Amino acid sequence: MTERAFPCETAAALAEAVRPWLDHHGDEPPPADAIVAALRTAEAEHGGRERDLWGHAASNAACALTAVDHLTTRLLLSTALGYTRLAVNLMASR
Repeated sequence: MTERAFPCETAAALAEAVRPWLDHHGDEPPPADAIVAALRTAEAEHGGRERDLWGHAASNAACALTAVDHLTTRLLLSTALGYTRLAVNLMASR
């Protein structure tokens, strides 16, 4: 994947969002508010279908912040990850 397909700013924002979690080595997921911010950054950097996918990922992650139970939170974060993978795969295929 080239820098053109996946901007450095996007990669840096996503990496920064999960860095505390990776450094912690715990079983807790990365903080959802940091992930939402990173996904919104990625959404702003793209257009078309890619922007839609990043936006869906960000929206699901944002909903996870207000979920009423742990299972719903995990489901929403999982869905956000799925949209993130779709966005990255779409960019890589171009």
